[in-house]
Amino acid sequence: MMDLEQVFIAIVILLAGAKLLGELFRRIKQPALGGEILAGIILGPTIFGIIQISDGLELISTIAIFFVMLFIGLEMNLSEIRKAGKSAFIISITSLIIPFFAGYQLSIFFGLEFIESLFIGLLLSVTSVPVSAMILLELGVLKTKIGTTVMSVAVIDDIISIIILAVILQLHVSEGISFDYEELGISILQMIAYLIGIALVVFVVYRRNYWFPQKFTQFFVTAKTREAKFGIFIIVAIALSLVADLAGLHFIIGAFFAGLIFSDKILGKKETDKTYSIMSGITFGFFAPLFFAIIGIKFSGQSLENSVPLLVLLIIFGIVGKMFGGYIGTKLSKLPNIQGLAIASLLNGRGTVGLTITAVAYALEIIDVVLFSVCVAICIITTIITPIIAKPLLQKIN
Repeated sequence: MMDLEQVFIAIVILLAGAKLLGELFRRIKQPALGGEILAGIILGPTIFGIIQISDGLELISTIAIFFVMLFIGLEMNLSEIRKAGKSAFIISITSLIIPFFAGYQLSIFFGLEFIESLFIGLLLSVTSVPVSAMILLELGVLKTKIGTTVMSVAVIDDIISIIILAVILQLHVSEGISFDYEELGISILQMIAYLIGIALVVFVVYRRNYWFPQKFTQFFVTAKTREAKFGIFIIVAIALSLVADLAGLHFIIGAFFAGLIFSDKILGKKETDKTYSIMSGITFGFFAPLFFAIIGIKFSGQSLENSVPLLVLLIIFGIVGKMFGGYIGTKLSKLPNIQGLAIASLLNGRGTVGLTITAVAYALEIIDVVLFSVCVAICIITTIITPIIAKPLLQKIN
């Protein structure tokens, strides 16, 4: 393991590079994560080799994944799904099934293993909530009907994607020389029990939405420590992550659901806004840039030499499959053609969520370095292409 001094030097260099290139990407109307990953690619073995991956950076990356997934959960608003209603759910399902099936079949055709193919299918199905929000904001449609629909679809997509990821992780753990169906059954039951438990907590929170903020407000007024609310939030998030891990799921599943549960229904709007502000500063000020920069270090440009056909086809299948699936959903929801195409095109921002699940899959050896690099490239390229495709369609509506 690198000594403490080397770890700090690596963090300073990576954070400075990530912030610099992230700002540059923002100025050219692109999500900052593209620049942050590029910083890691430049500083890592692919180009200059200034920073090498180490146990210290791996630990930082693991902690960063926790905070990124916690923030993604916190970013979501379940009440928005109810407002969008049936149409958002229909669009979400159709825009998820078609790219998943296309990615899975293409991966099998290229000779990938069953679990690898399932993961590629999942990756092509993802729509990242934070990245979608940034793209919609840049295009000036975040608060419109199109923006609300896209965000609602993204929320549903991400929740379903996390559940599918949990199933893939279970299948991966169960893979081995002797396939024990009884053990797999027990693992699936543990996973279902955990998800039912989370659903019950959410139900109770939303049914007793007047009781929780009142009690928490009284506690925070009495408490002498100003950061008490944030401390409780982190403790609950870690606890849910540990329970998820004990249930045979990855800890990020617990982090995600912890963020999802902690809304203004529990803390009240004032305390939720404060917690969100602290989380945003910690996540996007420190952990997220480091996380994406470390992904850039792990990225191997050289390994893509023999994978260009697979990469190109997966990008095409991902974009076309997501748009086609989304468009079918909008037609079933009886939305106008151009509006439907615009919504469908805006679902391709895989960014944060896609990169996070890719990092988890690589850490658990579901995918190798070649597929890892392919997946990272898919997330970056589709995120960059999304506003380019959507802009002319939105102009036709306006």
